[in-house]
Amino acid sequence: MGAHQRCLSISPEELNDLQAVLEDVLRELKLSRESDEAESVAKRLIKLFESGVRDAALLHVALTTPDNQT
Repeated sequence: MGAHQRCLSISPEELNDLQAVLEDVLRELKLSRESDEAESVAKRLIKLFESGVRDAALLHVALTTPDNQT
């Protein structure tokens, strides 16, 4: 495993929560699940989760607020 890779343990409940947040954000931003933008959102979601953000509402806000407004 490379220096930049982590072993991330996600419980089934957390996985369900992350999926729900992702689906809500994609719907709000009107993005197709198969789009490059959706992949970018999913990557940001995982990074936020890895950094310790676990609250679904906080994740949603972080993903839907433009970077210059956070």
